[in-house]
This record gives sequence, structure tokens and C-alpha cells, in this order.
Amino acid sequence: MEDSTTIFNDIKLFKNQDEFVISSENSLSVLGDLNNSKGYDTINKILINNVGKVEEYSISHNFQYNRYYTQNSDNLIIINFANSYLKTNTFNGLKLIMNKKDSKLDLGQIIIINNKLTHKELLELYKIGIKNKEKYFNYRKLPSTIQNFLNSNEFLAIASKTSSNNSNKDFEYIKEEFINSMSKSYSNFFKELDVDFGILDYIYSLGFNIDDLVDAGMELLVGVENTDEIRDKLKNQLLSSISDINVIALIIAAIRTEEDFMGKTLREVNVDDDPAYLYTDEVLGLAIANQIAGTKATFNFKRYDENKPGILSKLDPMTDDIFAGLIAGSMSKIFDEH
Repeated sequence: MEDSTTIFNDIKLFKNQDEFVISSENSLSVLGDLNNSKGYDTINKILINNVGKVEEYSISHNFQYNRYYTQNSDNLIIINFANSYLKTNTFNGLKLIMNKKDSKLDLGQIIIINNKLTHKELLELYKIGIKNKEKYFNYRKLPSTIQNFLNSNEFLAIASKTSSNNSNKDFEYIKEEFINSMSKSYSNFFKELDVDFGILDYIYSLGFNIDDLVDAGMELLVGVENTDEIRDKLKNQLLSSISDINVIALIIAAIRTEEDFMGKTLREVNVDDDPAYLYTDEVLGLAIANQIAGTKATFNFKRYDENKPGILSKLDPMTDDIFAGLIAGSMSKIFDEH
């Protein structure tokens, strides 16, 4: 069964079970990084398939996509090919995207421009496309674990009607339309795939997990026996605590701040030695402990902040205190209830 769509007067899209075809009655100039192309080609067909098939007067790319969507504007169409496989686990209602070897989240794009453009103009748009894509995904500040398999098999190709060496008088307008359309297509990427990220994704991207927090919490357990029952209660409470929107806000605030501090993006800030005059980290830690279990938890926070058991001793200046607050609040909560 084949689906056919006309996007411009002489350019059609064909889709069947095996491949996606962009076909033009007239020649197209294409600049891109497809598998089977010279980099700059004059062709009549672009093929996206799983078998590396190549036809005469065509270029192709081997890409197994599981969804495609289009972004249309007056003079161009962006065909977005999404290739995703993500495995998630659920802990007490909180989802976590697993960073597995076969995880993938790739966006390939073919942009068809309904104007005649020179090789130089196509190259300028290609550079803009690459730069804006990188800029967008950096702006999203995705968890670092996601970055490990994001766009590892991407591609970009830009096609226009074949031109002589005469510059297009409307190129500046086309360029603006191109930038705006690309931005919209990136923002639709996660929506189309129904992919989102949660607090566990950001915590695990720091290099530890909930069990590490449980271990740290149990190290300062006093007055009661260390049992599996208490460990399970603490783990469940930690997960419950980070379901609270206020706790989430405080944790993310600290993570974002620490990214800037450790990345030395602010001229006025140097936290190499965890300076004594930096106390905002403790303010956030105290706020988290108090939010979970009230005043008693703030006193418990002091113990975890000073002793830094387990994973807390390996964290940076902001995150060691917020997770000390999370552990202290959760420990206080389970014993209040007990």
C-alpha cells in the first residue's frame, strides 16, 4: 500500500512499507550528509529506507524511522524522521528512562525549498540548520544520560530547485523562514514522540541512584536496628518526597545553579574549594528537609550535612546539601509515621 502526497507542483512524497521517497519531475540540488550521496548532488529522487537501496538519479539514506512528521510554511517543507527506542522503568509512579546500549533518539531531516538556490546559499542554510539544532538541544538542558544516545545517527539534507549561479533575491526572506520552521520542528520532536523527562532522569544523570541515597541515609541510623523493612520505607519515602512539586523545584534549582557554578559561566563565582561564604546550598537543603517533615527534619539535616555519609561525600557543593536535605527529611518522615 503506497501513500502519495503532492507538496509542491512538481514534487511528491511517496511512502510505502519499505521506504519513503521524495520525487521531483525536475532536477533538485541537494546538499547534505546522506549515506549514499556525494555531499552535493543534482538528482530527481531522495530515498529513505532500511536497505541502502540506490536508484539512478537518486540519493539515499539508510535510516529506520518509526515516525515522521512535517513542518510546512509558505516556501518550504521540513520532513522530520524520528527514530526512537527508549526503555522506561517505573518506581512508585515515577518514570525513569533507562540508559541502555540500544536506546536511541534520533532526528533526521530533509528540507525541500520551493525556490531556486545556489550551492553557496544551500551551504549557508545547511550550516544554519546544524548550528540551530545544536543550540536547541543545548537550550533544552536534557539530562546528561539522555545526551548519550540523542542524535547519534542523525542526518540533514537541504534540497531546492536547481539554479544557475545567480543569487536568489529573496534569499534573506527564505533564510528567516527556514530558521523559524526549523525551530518549530525541533520543539515538536518530543511532542510527536510523546517523550518527556522527569525528576528521576535528572537525578540519575548525576551519576547515582535512589539506592545510593538509601545507603547514605542508613549510615547515620541510630537507636534502631538496620533492617530491610526500614530500608524499604526510606526508599519509598524518598520517591514520595521527590514527587512533591516544591521538592522538585528546589532540586532542579540546585542542579541548574551547580551546572553554571561548576562550568564557571559566571565571572563572579568560583566554588572550587566549596567556600564557607556560600550558604545558599544549605538554605536549599534546609528548605527541602522542612518541606518533607517540618522543623525536626531541619535538625536532622545538620547531621547529614556535616557527616556527608556515602554518596553525599562525592557530590559537588550544591547537590551534596540538597540531597542531604532530601535524605534527612525522608528519614524524619518515616520515623514520625513509625
